[in-house]
Amino acid sequence: MVGLTATPERSDGKSLLPDFGGHIAHELRLWQALDQQLLVPFEYFGVSDLTDLRNIRWTRSGYDQAALSKLYTGNDVRAALVMKQLERRVSDVRAVRALGFCVSVEHATFMARTFTSAGIPAMAVHGESDPEDRAQAATRLRQRDVNVVVTCDLYNEGVDLPFVDTLLLLRPTQSATLFMQQLGRGLRHHERKASCLVLDFIGQQHEAYRFDTLLSAMTGVSRSRLRKAIEGGFSYLPSGCTLQLDRVARDTIMHSLQTTLGGARAIVPELRELSAGRNSPLAMRDYLDETSREVDEIYRAGGWTTLLRQAGLVAGDDGETDSLSARLLHLLHIDDAERLSTYASAVSRSSGVTGLSLSDFDRTRIQMLDSQLWDRGEMATAEETVGKLTRYPLVATELAQLRDVLDVPSMGSKMVYPNPAWPIGLHRHYTRREILAAVGFVRPGQKKKSIQGGILKLEAIRSELLFVTLDKSGAGFSPTTRYRDYAVSRDRFHWETQSAASASRPSGLRYIESPGNGMTFHLFVRSTKEDAFAYLGPVRYESHTGDRPIAVTWRLDHPLSATLFEKYATLVPG
Repeated sequence: MVGLTATPERSDGKSLLPDFGGHIAHELRLWQALDQQLLVPFEYFGVSDLTDLRNIRWTRSGYDQAALSKLYTGNDVRAALVMKQLERRVSDVRAVRALGFCVSVEHATFMARTFTSAGIPAMAVHGESDPEDRAQAATRLRQRDVNVVVTCDLYNEGVDLPFVDTLLLLRPTQSATLFMQQLGRGLRHHERKASCLVLDFIGQQHEAYRFDTLLSAMTGVSRSRLRKAIEGGFSYLPSGCTLQLDRVARDTIMHSLQTTLGGARAIVPELRELSAGRNSPLAMRDYLDETSREVDEIYRAGGWTTLLRQAGLVAGDDGETDSLSARLLHLLHIDDAERLSTYASAVSRSSGVTGLSLSDFDRTRIQMLDSQLWDRGEMATAEETVGKLTRYPLVATELAQLRDVLDVPSMGSKMVYPNPAWPIGLHRHYTRREILAAVGFVRPGQKKKSIQGGILKLEAIRSELLFVTLDKSGAGFSPTTRYRDYAVSRDRFHWETQSAASASRPSGLRYIESPGNGMTFHLFVRSTKEDAFAYLGPVRYESHTGDRPIAVTWRLDHPLSATLFEKYATLVPG
Protein backbone atom coordinates (compact mmCIF):
# COMPACT_ATOMS: atom_id res chain seq x y z
CA MET A 1 0.00 0.00 0.00
CA VAL A 2 1.09 3.54 -0.70
CA GLY A 3 -0.51 6.44 1.16
CA LEU A 4 -0.16 9.97 -0.17
CA THR A 5 -1.20 13.14 1.65
CA ALA A 6 -0.58 16.85 1.28
CA THR A 7 -1.44 17.43 4.96
CA PRO A 8 0.60 15.00 7.11
CA GLU A 9 0.07 17.19 10.19
CA ARG A 10 -3.64 16.73 10.77
CA SER A 11 -5.81 19.46 12.23
CA ASP A 12 -7.18 16.99 14.80
CA GLY A 13 -3.66 16.36 16.11
CA LYS A 14 -3.76 12.62 15.38
CA SER A 15 -0.83 10.90 13.71
CA LEU A 16 -1.10 9.03 10.42
CA LEU A 17 2.01 6.96 11.15
CA PRO A 18 0.26 3.98 12.80
CA ASP A 19 -1.62 3.37 9.54
CA PHE A 20 1.70 2.90 7.72
CA GLY A 21 3.84 0.94 10.14
CA GLY A 22 5.31 4.05 11.72
CA HIS A 23 7.44 4.70 8.63
CA ILE A 24 7.47 7.58 6.14
CA ALA A 25 8.81 6.40 2.77
CA HIS A 26 9.39 9.87 1.35
CA GLU A 27 8.63 13.49 2.19
CA LEU A 28 8.31 16.45 -0.16
CA ARG A 29 7.86 19.67 1.79
CA LEU A 30 6.83 23.02 0.34
CA TRP A 31 10.34 24.45 0.10
CA GLN A 32 11.55 21.24 -1.59
CA ALA A 33 8.74 21.41 -4.15
CA LEU A 34 9.65 25.05 -4.79
CA ASP A 35 13.31 24.12 -5.25
CA GLN A 36 12.29 21.48 -7.80
CA GLN A 37 10.05 24.03 -9.59
CA LEU A 38 6.98 21.90 -9.01
CA LEU A 39 5.27 25.05 -7.73
CA VAL A 40 5.58 28.71 -8.67
CA PRO A 41 7.59 30.84 -6.21
CA PHE A 42 5.83 33.12 -3.77
CA GLU A 43 6.39 36.82 -3.09
CA TYR A 44 5.22 37.18 0.50
CA PHE A 45 4.73 40.58 2.14
CA GLY A 46 3.87 40.78 5.82
CA VAL A 47 2.05 44.08 6.31
CA SER A 48 1.13 45.58 9.67
CA ASP A 49 -2.52 46.61 9.78
CA LEU A 50 -2.23 48.11 13.32
CA THR A 51 -5.30 46.18 14.51
CA ASP A 52 -5.02 45.37 18.22
CA LEU A 53 -5.98 41.73 18.81
CA ARG A 54 -4.31 41.35 22.18
CA ASN A 55 -7.54 41.53 24.17
CA ILE A 56 -9.62 39.28 21.91
CA ARG A 57 -10.68 36.19 23.86
CA TRP A 58 -8.33 33.26 23.22
CA THR A 59 -9.43 29.63 23.18
CA ARG A 60 -7.59 26.36 22.64
CA SER A 61 -8.33 26.62 18.93
CA GLY A 62 -7.26 30.27 18.66
CA TYR A 63 -9.17 33.54 18.61
CA ASP A 64 -12.87 33.76 19.43
CA GLN A 65 -14.18 33.94 15.87
CA ALA A 66 -17.25 36.06 16.67
CA ALA A 67 -15.17 38.71 18.41
CA LEU A 68 -12.62 38.69 15.59
CA SER A 69 -15.36 39.10 12.99
CA LYS A 70 -16.87 42.03 14.89
CA LEU A 71 -13.48 43.76 14.97
CA TYR A 72 -12.82 43.33 11.22
CA THR A 73 -16.29 43.78 9.75
CA GLY A 74 -16.95 47.43 9.05
CA ASN A 75 -13.32 48.40 9.67
CA ASP A 76 -12.98 50.84 6.77
CA VAL A 77 -9.44 51.89 7.70
CA ARG A 78 -8.14 48.32 7.51
CA ALA A 79 -10.06 47.63 4.28
CA ALA A 80 -8.57 50.77 2.70
CA LEU A 81 -5.09 49.58 3.71
CA VAL A 82 -5.74 46.21 2.03
CA MET A 83 -6.70 47.87 -1.26
CA LYS A 84 -3.80 50.32 -1.08
CA GLN A 85 -1.29 47.49 -0.57
CA LEU A 86 -2.78 45.49 -3.45
CA GLU A 87 -2.59 48.48 -5.80
CA ARG A 88 0.99 49.15 -4.67
CA ARG A 89 2.18 45.60 -5.39
CA VAL A 90 0.61 45.01 -8.82
CA SER A 91 0.89 47.04 -12.02
CA ASP A 92 -2.76 46.55 -13.01
CA VAL A 93 -5.25 45.64 -10.31
CA ARG A 94 -7.84 44.74 -12.98
CA ALA A 95 -5.54 41.98 -14.23
CA VAL A 96 -5.20 40.06 -10.95
CA ARG A 97 -7.05 36.93 -9.96
CA ALA A 98 -7.07 37.04 -6.18
CA LEU A 99 -8.44 34.92 -3.37
CA GLY A 100 -9.10 36.56 -0.02
CA PHE A 101 -9.55 34.52 3.17
CA CYS A 102 -11.88 36.07 5.77
CA VAL A 103 -12.90 35.19 9.29
CA SER A 104 -16.68 35.11 8.81
CA VAL A 105 -19.52 35.46 6.31
CA GLU A 106 -20.07 39.04 7.47
CA HIS A 107 -16.40 39.87 7.03
CA ALA A 108 -16.31 38.34 3.52
CA THR A 109 -19.44 40.20 2.47
CA PHE A 110 -18.04 43.47 3.80
CA MET A 111 -14.71 43.05 1.98
CA ALA A 112 -16.40 42.12 -1.33
CA ARG A 113 -18.62 45.19 -1.11
CA THR A 114 -15.64 47.43 -0.27
CA PHE A 115 -13.52 46.14 -3.16
CA THR A 116 -16.35 46.57 -5.64
CA SER A 117 -17.10 50.10 -4.44
CA ALA A 118 -13.45 51.00 -5.05
CA GLY A 119 -13.62 49.79 -8.67
CA ILE A 120 -12.16 46.34 -8.07
CA PRO A 121 -14.93 43.83 -8.94
CA ALA A 122 -15.25 41.25 -6.16
CA MET A 123 -17.68 38.67 -4.86
CA ALA A 124 -18.09 36.81 -1.58
CA VAL A 125 -18.44 33.03 -1.60
CA HIS A 126 -19.23 30.98 1.49
CA GLY A 127 -21.39 28.15 2.74
CA GLU A 128 -24.52 30.31 2.72
CA SER A 129 -24.02 31.57 -0.84
CA ASP A 130 -26.50 30.76 -3.57
CA PRO A 131 -25.40 27.44 -5.18
CA GLU A 132 -25.37 29.09 -8.61
CA ASP A 133 -23.05 31.84 -7.37
CA ARG A 134 -20.73 29.29 -5.83
CA ALA A 135 -20.67 27.27 -9.04
CA GLN A 136 -19.88 30.33 -11.16
CA ALA A 137 -17.32 31.97 -8.86
CA ALA A 138 -14.26 30.13 -10.21
CA THR A 139 -15.24 30.77 -13.83
CA ARG A 140 -15.89 34.45 -13.22
CA LEU A 141 -12.50 34.80 -11.48
CA ARG A 142 -10.67 32.95 -14.26
CA GLN A 143 -12.29 35.19 -16.90
CA ARG A 144 -11.65 38.30 -14.74
CA ASP A 145 -15.31 39.22 -14.57
CA VAL A 146 -14.31 39.66 -10.93
CA ASN A 147 -10.77 40.23 -9.73
CA VAL A 148 -11.21 39.13 -6.13
CA VAL A 149 -13.14 36.26 -4.58
CA VAL A 150 -13.33 36.58 -0.82
CA THR A 151 -14.35 33.51 1.11
CA CYS A 152 -14.91 32.07 4.54
CA ASP A 153 -14.22 28.36 5.15
CA LEU A 154 -14.20 27.56 1.43
CA TYR A 155 -11.30 27.06 -0.98
CA ASN A 156 -8.91 26.05 1.81
CA GLU A 157 -8.60 22.59 0.28
CA GLY A 158 -10.13 20.27 -2.30
CA VAL A 159 -10.28 22.82 -5.11
CA ASP A 160 -8.01 23.39 -8.11
CA LEU A 161 -7.66 27.06 -9.10
CA PRO A 162 -4.24 27.23 -10.79
CA PHE A 163 -4.97 30.63 -12.34
CA VAL A 164 -5.06 32.34 -8.91
CA ASP A 165 -2.01 34.63 -8.77
CA THR A 166 -2.70 36.68 -5.62
CA LEU A 167 -3.61 35.70 -2.05
CA LEU A 168 -5.00 38.12 0.51
CA LEU A 169 -4.71 36.75 4.04
CA LEU A 170 -7.30 38.92 5.75
CA ARG A 171 -7.53 36.99 9.02
CA PRO A 172 -4.99 35.48 11.42
CA THR A 173 -4.61 31.72 10.98
CA GLN A 174 -3.21 29.82 13.95
CA SER A 175 -3.17 26.39 12.28
CA ALA A 176 -0.03 25.76 10.23
CA THR A 177 -1.97 23.16 8.23
CA LEU A 178 -4.69 25.66 7.30
CA PHE A 179 -2.10 28.34 6.56
CA MET A 180 -0.27 26.01 4.15
CA GLN A 181 -3.53 25.00 2.49
CA GLN A 182 -4.38 28.64 1.88
CA LEU A 183 -0.89 29.36 0.59
CA GLY A 184 -1.15 26.37 -1.73
CA ARG A 185 -4.18 27.84 -3.49
CA GLY A 186 -1.85 30.25 -5.29
CA LEU A 187 1.25 28.17 -5.99
CA ARG A 188 0.09 25.90 -8.80
CA HIS A 189 1.56 26.40 -12.26
CA HIS A 190 -0.48 28.21 -14.89
CA GLU A 191 0.34 29.80 -18.23
CA ARG A 192 2.01 33.23 -17.95
CA LYS A 193 2.05 32.95 -14.15
CA ALA A 194 5.60 33.52 -12.92
CA SER A 195 4.90 33.82 -9.19
CA CYS A 196 2.19 34.26 -6.58
CA LEU A 197 1.78 37.47 -4.63
CA VAL A 198 0.87 36.91 -0.96
CA LEU A 199 -0.27 39.84 1.19
CA ASP A 200 -0.59 38.90 4.85
CA PHE A 201 -2.15 41.56 7.07
CA ILE A 202 -0.71 41.29 10.57
CA GLY A 203 -2.13 42.85 13.70
CA GLN A 204 -0.88 43.14 17.25
CA GLN A 205 -1.46 39.50 18.17
CA HIS A 206 -2.46 37.80 21.40
CA GLU A 207 0.58 36.54 23.33
CA ALA A 208 -0.48 32.93 22.65
CA TYR A 209 -0.43 33.41 18.87
CA ARG A 210 2.32 31.33 17.24
CA PHE A 211 4.09 32.99 14.31
CA ASP A 212 6.89 30.43 14.64
CA THR A 213 4.88 27.44 13.42
CA LEU A 214 3.57 29.34 10.39
CA LEU A 215 6.93 30.75 9.31
CA SER A 216 8.69 27.42 9.79
CA ALA A 217 6.07 25.62 7.72
CA MET A 218 6.41 28.16 4.90
CA THR A 219 10.21 28.51 4.80
CA GLY A 220 11.61 25.25 6.19
CA VAL A 221 13.66 27.25 8.71
CA SER A 222 13.66 25.54 12.11
CA ARG A 223 11.86 27.45 14.82
CA SER A 224 15.06 27.85 16.84
CA ARG A 225 16.68 29.72 13.91
CA LEU A 226 13.75 31.91 12.92
CA ARG A 227 14.93 35.05 14.69
CA LYS A 228 18.28 34.86 12.94
CA ALA A 229 16.55 34.23 9.61
CA ILE A 230 14.32 37.29 10.08
CA GLU A 231 17.32 39.45 10.95
CA GLY A 232 19.05 38.19 7.80
CA GLY A 233 16.03 38.79 5.58
CA PHE A 234 15.39 35.08 4.86
CA SER A 235 18.32 34.97 2.46
CA TYR A 236 18.15 31.21 1.86
CA LEU A 237 14.64 30.80 0.45
CA PRO A 238 14.13 28.71 -2.70
CA SER A 239 14.99 30.44 -5.96
CA GLY A 240 12.53 33.15 -6.91
CA CYS A 241 10.86 33.35 -3.50
CA THR A 242 10.91 36.47 -1.35
CA LEU A 243 9.65 37.12 2.16
CA GLN A 244 9.50 40.73 3.32
CA LEU A 245 8.12 42.19 6.53
CA ASP A 246 7.48 45.86 7.07
CA ARG A 247 9.12 47.33 10.16
CA VAL A 248 6.07 47.12 12.42
CA ALA A 249 5.18 43.59 11.32
CA ARG A 250 8.80 42.55 11.84
CA ASP A 251 8.84 43.97 15.36
CA THR A 252 5.51 42.30 16.13
CA ILE A 253 6.78 38.91 14.98
CA MET A 254 10.13 39.25 16.75
CA HIS A 255 8.34 40.13 20.00
CA SER A 256 6.08 37.11 19.56
CA LEU A 257 9.05 34.82 18.95
CA GLN A 258 10.74 36.20 22.03
CA THR A 259 7.64 35.33 24.03
CA THR A 260 6.81 31.92 22.56
CA LEU A 261 10.41 30.74 22.14
CA GLY A 262 11.62 32.64 25.18
CA GLY A 263 13.44 29.83 26.92
CA ALA A 264 12.62 28.78 30.46
CA ARG A 265 10.47 31.86 31.04
CA ALA A 266 7.96 30.54 28.49
CA ILE A 267 8.37 26.79 29.01
CA VAL A 268 8.17 26.54 32.81
CA PRO A 269 4.58 27.89 33.04
CA GLU A 270 3.56 25.48 30.28
CA LEU A 271 5.01 22.56 32.24
CA ARG A 272 3.07 23.56 35.34
CA GLU A 273 -0.18 23.94 33.40
CA LEU A 274 0.13 20.64 31.53
CA SER A 275 1.15 18.72 34.65
CA ALA A 276 -1.86 19.85 36.68
CA GLY A 277 -4.31 17.03 37.37
CA ARG A 278 -2.19 14.27 35.80
CA ASN A 279 -1.94 10.90 37.51
CA SER A 280 1.58 10.33 36.17
CA PRO A 281 4.57 12.60 35.44
CA LEU A 282 4.45 14.60 32.23
CA ALA A 283 6.58 12.90 29.57
CA MET A 284 8.74 14.90 27.19
CA ARG A 285 6.96 13.41 24.16
CA ASP A 286 3.56 14.45 25.52
CA TYR A 287 4.80 17.96 26.26
CA LEU A 288 6.13 18.42 22.72
CA ASP A 289 2.90 17.09 21.21
CA GLU A 290 0.76 19.39 23.35
CA THR A 291 2.76 22.56 22.68
CA SER A 292 4.07 21.97 19.13
CA ARG A 293 7.52 22.92 20.38
CA GLU A 294 10.72 21.35 19.09
CA VAL A 295 13.04 19.38 21.30
CA ASP A 296 15.93 21.80 20.82
CA GLU A 297 13.84 24.52 22.51
CA ILE A 298 13.85 22.41 25.67
CA TYR A 299 17.61 22.05 25.65
CA ARG A 300 18.40 25.63 24.73
CA ALA A 301 16.33 26.54 27.77
CA GLY A 302 18.41 24.31 30.06
CA GLY A 303 17.29 20.69 29.63
CA TRP A 304 14.21 18.66 30.53
CA THR A 305 15.16 17.80 34.11
CA THR A 306 16.34 21.35 34.74
CA LEU A 307 13.03 22.79 33.55
CA LEU A 308 10.99 20.28 35.56
CA ARG A 309 12.92 21.37 38.65
CA GLN A 310 12.27 25.04 37.93
CA ALA A 311 8.56 24.24 37.55
CA GLY A 312 8.55 22.55 40.95
CA LEU A 313 7.81 19.14 39.43
CA VAL A 314 11.11 17.54 40.52
CA ALA A 315 12.34 17.78 44.08
CA GLY A 316 15.82 18.76 45.22
CA ASP A 317 18.49 21.08 43.97
CA ASP A 318 21.31 19.20 42.30
CA GLY A 319 23.53 21.46 40.22
CA GLU A 320 25.41 18.59 38.57
CA THR A 321 22.15 16.93 37.52
CA ASP A 322 20.99 20.18 35.93
CA SER A 323 24.35 20.66 34.21
CA LEU A 324 24.24 17.14 32.80
CA SER A 325 20.63 17.62 31.70
CA ALA A 326 21.67 20.74 29.79
CA ARG A 327 24.55 18.88 28.11
CA LEU A 328 22.11 16.43 26.52
CA LEU A 329 21.71 19.28 24.01
CA HIS A 330 24.79 17.79 22.34
CA LEU A 331 22.87 14.61 21.45
CA LEU A 332 20.04 16.20 19.49
CA HIS A 333 21.64 15.51 16.12
CA ILE A 334 21.53 11.74 16.69
CA ASP A 335 19.49 9.93 14.05
CA ASP A 336 20.86 6.45 14.75
CA ALA A 337 18.15 4.47 16.55
CA GLU A 338 20.49 1.66 17.55
CA ARG A 339 22.88 4.07 19.22
CA LEU A 340 20.08 5.75 21.16
CA SER A 341 18.81 2.40 22.37
CA THR A 342 22.30 1.42 23.51
CA TYR A 343 22.63 4.61 25.54
CA ALA A 344 19.20 4.40 27.13
CA SER A 345 19.44 0.75 28.11
CA ALA A 346 23.02 1.01 29.38
CA VAL A 347 22.28 3.83 31.79
CA SER A 348 18.84 2.73 32.94
CA ARG A 349 18.68 2.15 36.66
CA SER A 350 17.99 -1.54 36.16
CA SER A 351 21.26 -2.05 34.26
CA GLY A 352 23.60 -1.05 37.06
CA VAL A 353 27.35 -0.91 36.48
CA THR A 354 28.65 -4.22 37.76
CA GLY A 355 28.26 -7.03 35.31
CA LEU A 356 27.48 -4.66 32.45
CA SER A 357 27.69 -6.75 29.28
CA LEU A 358 28.64 -4.80 26.17
CA SER A 359 29.90 -5.73 22.73
CA ASP A 360 32.99 -3.94 21.45
CA PHE A 361 30.67 -2.08 19.08
CA ASP A 362 28.45 -0.80 21.91
CA ARG A 363 31.48 -0.09 24.06
CA THR A 364 32.78 2.28 21.41
CA ARG A 365 29.33 3.84 21.07
CA ILE A 366 29.33 4.70 24.77
CA GLN A 367 32.81 6.17 24.45
CA MET A 368 31.32 8.41 21.75
CA LEU A 369 28.72 9.47 24.31
CA ASP A 370 31.46 10.32 26.80
CA SER A 371 33.14 12.51 24.19
CA GLN A 372 29.93 14.49 23.75
CA LEU A 373 28.90 14.97 27.38
CA TRP A 374 32.37 15.55 28.84
CA ASP A 375 34.55 17.28 26.26
CA ARG A 376 37.62 17.70 28.47
CA GLY A 377 39.97 15.44 30.37
CA GLU A 378 40.71 11.83 29.50
CA MET A 379 38.45 9.55 27.54
CA ALA A 380 36.53 7.29 29.97
CA THR A 381 35.84 3.62 29.43
CA ALA A 382 32.29 2.56 28.66
CA GLU A 383 31.87 1.27 32.21
CA GLU A 384 33.11 4.53 33.68
CA THR A 385 30.76 6.54 31.48
CA VAL A 386 27.76 4.42 32.46
CA GLY A 387 28.82 4.72 36.09
CA LYS A 388 28.88 8.51 35.88
CA LEU A 389 25.45 8.64 34.31
CA THR A 390 23.71 6.17 36.60
CA ARG A 391 24.67 8.29 39.60
CA TYR A 392 22.05 10.71 38.26
CA PRO A 393 18.81 8.70 37.87
CA LEU A 394 16.81 11.70 36.69
CA VAL A 395 19.21 12.13 33.77
CA ALA A 396 19.03 8.39 33.03
CA THR A 397 15.24 8.72 32.81
CA GLU A 398 15.60 11.83 30.67
CA LEU A 399 17.94 10.02 28.28
CA ALA A 400 15.33 7.27 27.81
CA GLN A 401 12.68 9.89 27.05
CA LEU A 402 15.02 11.65 24.64
CA ARG A 403 15.39 8.37 22.78
CA ASP A 404 11.61 8.23 22.32
CA VAL A 405 11.56 11.83 21.06
CA LEU A 406 14.45 11.48 18.60
CA ASP A 407 13.51 8.04 17.29
CA VAL A 408 11.73 9.49 14.27
CA PRO A 409 10.17 7.43 11.43
CA SER A 410 12.94 8.32 8.96
CA MET A 411 15.24 6.18 11.11
CA GLY A 412 13.26 3.05 10.34
CA SER A 413 15.45 1.81 7.47
CA LYS A 414 18.13 -0.79 8.10
CA MET A 415 21.46 0.58 9.24
CA VAL A 416 24.54 0.06 7.07
CA TYR A 417 28.04 0.16 8.63
CA PRO A 418 30.60 0.50 5.80
CA ASN A 419 33.48 -0.22 8.22
CA PRO A 420 32.38 -3.05 10.54
CA ALA A 421 34.79 -1.85 13.25
CA TRP A 422 33.29 1.65 13.38
CA PRO A 423 29.83 2.28 14.90
CA ILE A 424 29.18 4.95 12.28
CA GLY A 425 26.07 4.35 10.20
CA LEU A 426 25.83 5.31 6.57
CA HIS A 427 24.05 8.65 6.05
CA ARG A 428 23.68 9.20 9.81
CA HIS A 429 25.02 12.28 11.59
CA TYR A 430 27.97 12.64 13.99
CA THR A 431 30.10 15.41 15.47
CA ARG A 432 33.87 15.50 15.05
CA ARG A 433 34.41 14.38 18.65
CA GLU A 434 32.14 11.39 18.15
CA ILE A 435 33.90 10.44 14.93
CA LEU A 436 37.34 10.62 16.56
CA ALA A 437 36.15 8.25 19.30
CA ALA A 438 34.41 5.94 16.83
CA VAL A 439 37.48 5.41 14.62
CA GLY A 440 39.86 4.98 17.58
CA PHE A 441 41.75 8.23 17.12
CA VAL A 442 41.07 8.92 20.81
CA ARG A 443 40.93 5.93 23.16
CA PRO A 444 40.10 5.44 26.85
CA GLY A 445 42.82 6.88 29.05
CA GLN A 446 43.96 9.34 26.38
CA LYS A 447 43.39 13.06 26.60
CA LYS A 448 40.43 14.17 24.54
CA LYS A 449 41.23 16.28 21.51
CA SER A 450 39.59 17.55 18.39
CA ILE A 451 40.72 18.62 14.97
CA GLN A 452 39.76 21.73 13.06
CA GLY A 453 41.07 20.93 9.58
CA GLY A 454 39.36 19.19 6.73
CA ILE A 455 41.34 15.95 6.81
CA LEU A 456 42.34 13.36 9.39
CA LYS A 457 44.97 10.75 8.56
CA LEU A 458 44.75 7.33 10.22
CA GLU A 459 48.21 6.08 9.34
CA ALA A 460 47.84 2.72 11.10
CA ILE A 461 45.05 1.62 8.77
CA ARG A 462 46.08 3.71 5.73
CA SER A 463 42.84 5.68 5.75
CA GLU A 464 41.97 9.34 5.57
CA LEU A 465 38.79 11.04 6.71
CA LEU A 466 37.61 14.01 4.64
CA PHE A 467 35.48 16.60 6.48
CA VAL A 468 33.48 18.93 4.24
CA THR A 469 31.40 22.00 5.15
CA LEU A 470 29.35 23.11 2.16
CA ASP A 471 28.28 26.61 3.22
CA LYS A 472 31.51 28.58 3.56
CA SER A 473 29.94 32.01 3.82
CA GLY A 474 30.70 32.33 7.54
CA ALA A 475 33.47 34.41 9.04
CA GLY A 476 35.44 31.28 9.91
CA PHE A 477 36.42 30.70 6.27
CA SER A 478 39.05 32.79 4.55
CA PRO A 479 39.13 33.19 0.75
CA THR A 480 41.88 30.55 0.58
CA THR A 481 39.75 27.92 2.34
CA ARG A 482 36.46 28.40 0.51
CA TYR A 483 36.75 25.27 -1.59
CA ARG A 484 34.07 24.21 -4.05
CA ASP A 485 32.49 21.06 -2.69
CA TYR A 486 29.15 19.63 -3.83
CA ALA A 487 27.36 16.48 -4.95
CA VAL A 488 27.58 16.01 -8.71
CA SER A 489 25.15 13.10 -8.74
CA ARG A 490 23.93 10.54 -6.23
CA ASP A 491 27.17 8.55 -6.60
CA ARG A 492 29.74 11.26 -7.41
CA PHE A 493 31.05 14.13 -5.27
CA HIS A 494 33.19 17.11 -6.31
CA TRP A 495 35.81 18.00 -3.69
CA GLU A 496 38.75 20.37 -3.64
CA THR A 497 41.95 19.66 -1.76
CA GLN A 498 43.70 22.14 0.48
CA SER A 499 45.13 25.04 -1.49
CA ALA A 500 48.75 23.86 -1.15
CA ALA A 501 48.12 20.34 -2.53
CA SER A 502 49.77 19.72 -5.90
CA ALA A 503 49.11 16.99 -8.43
CA SER A 504 52.87 16.52 -8.80
CA ARG A 505 53.72 16.16 -5.11
CA PRO A 506 52.84 13.63 -2.39
CA SER A 507 50.23 16.04 -0.96
CA GLY A 508 48.11 15.47 -4.07
CA LEU A 509 49.40 12.20 -5.43
CA ARG A 510 47.98 10.28 -2.47
CA TYR A 511 44.50 11.03 -3.86
CA ILE A 512 45.28 10.60 -7.55
CA GLU A 513 47.20 7.34 -7.09
CA SER A 514 44.91 5.91 -4.41
CA PRO A 515 43.43 3.17 -6.65
CA GLY A 516 46.81 1.49 -6.59
CA ASN A 517 48.43 2.51 -3.32
CA GLY A 518 45.99 0.90 -0.90
CA MET A 519 44.75 4.17 0.63
CA THR A 520 41.07 4.43 1.54
CA PHE A 521 39.09 7.63 1.98
CA HIS A 522 35.90 8.29 3.91
CA LEU A 523 33.69 11.33 3.30
CA PHE A 524 31.85 13.30 6.01
CA VAL A 525 29.68 16.24 4.90
CA ARG A 526 27.67 18.94 6.67
CA SER A 527 25.77 21.96 5.37
CA THR A 528 26.95 24.59 7.89
CA LYS A 529 29.37 24.85 10.79
CA GLU A 530 26.45 24.45 13.21
CA ASP A 531 25.48 21.03 11.82
CA ALA A 532 26.75 17.54 12.52
CA PHE A 533 28.47 15.60 9.71
CA ALA A 534 26.63 13.00 7.64
CA TYR A 535 28.78 9.95 6.94
CA LEU A 536 28.69 9.30 3.18
CA GLY A 537 30.92 6.22 3.41
CA PRO A 538 34.04 5.22 1.47
CA VAL A 539 34.85 7.10 -1.72
CA ARG A 540 37.12 6.16 -4.62
CA TYR A 541 39.15 8.40 -6.92
CA GLU A 542 37.58 8.87 -10.35
CA SER A 543 39.20 11.93 -11.92
CA HIS A 544 40.77 15.30 -11.18
CA THR A 545 41.43 18.70 -12.71
CA GLY A 546 43.56 21.68 -11.76
CA ASP A 547 46.34 22.14 -9.25
CA ARG A 548 46.79 23.96 -5.92
CA PRO A 549 44.00 23.14 -5.17
CA ILE A 550 43.15 19.96 -7.04
CA ALA A 551 39.51 19.37 -7.92
CA VAL A 552 38.87 15.68 -7.30
CA THR A 553 35.74 13.81 -8.35
CA TRP A 554 35.08 10.94 -5.95
CA ARG A 555 32.80 8.01 -6.65
CA LEU A 556 30.78 6.95 -3.61
CA ASP A 557 30.57 3.25 -2.76
CA HIS A 558 27.03 3.89 -1.51
CA PRO A 559 24.76 6.27 -3.48
CA LEU A 560 23.31 9.24 -1.65
CA SER A 561 19.69 9.14 -0.65
CA ALA A 562 17.48 11.45 -2.71
CA THR A 563 17.12 13.75 0.29
CA LEU A 564 20.86 14.10 0.89
CA PHE A 565 21.59 14.57 -2.81
CA GLU A 566 19.06 17.40 -3.01
CA LYS A 567 20.62 18.97 0.08
CA TYR A 568 24.25 18.63 -1.00
CA ALA A 569 23.77 19.61 -4.63
CA THR A 570 22.23 23.00 -3.81
CA LEU A 571 25.55 24.85 -3.69
CA VAL A 572 26.76 23.81 -7.14
CA PRO A 573 28.51 26.90 -8.57
CA GLY A 574 26.58 28.97 -11.17
